[in-house]
Amino acid sequence: MPPSDRSPGTVRPTGWQAVGVAVVVGAGVGWSLFTALDKFGAELPRLPLMVTLAIAVLAAVVGTQAVLAHRMIQVRRQPVAPGRAVALLVLGKSCLLAGAGLAGGYAAVAAYFWSRLEASLPREIVVSSAAAVVASVALGVAGAFLERACRIPGPPDEDATPPDIPGSADTPS
Repeated sequence: MPPSDRSPGTVRPTGWQAVGVAVVVGAGVGWSLFTALDKFGAELPRLPLMVTLAIAVLAAVVGTQAVLAHRMIQVRRQPVAPGRAVALLVLGKSCLLAGAGLAGGYAAVAAYFWSRLEASLPREIVVSSAAAVVASVALGVAGAFLERACRIPGPPDEDATPPDIPGSADTPS
């Protein structure tokens, strides 16, 4: 779309292509990092549970913000300060993309160690990576809901009944 056809300040919803790119880049980084560490004989890092918990807490906070923003903007149609609206939108977009990238990265790490499940460290890494994938997906979904909640609502539907039709029984003559 040429720039003259768009109104100034228009922000488009995050496309699924961008989310797909984030997943692929995250998977590539995760796979490459653990492949390099493994090939050079470096000690493989454990994936700390605190990181997964931090992602899960962030997903809960963003999800709560999405519910509150939806109620305020879509349901009650209350005005939102422009700075707050932009902050919520940026938070939603960034959490959507970060969650997708993290999910891809953790899934790649789990896939890398899947063939070595008989050893205890790889099994621990696969389990912790799977938990981190779930938390990361939750973060991405919460970000998508927050982004959607920030859309400007259409005109309110005051009355669901159709307008009066001339000549009908309800129309005064």
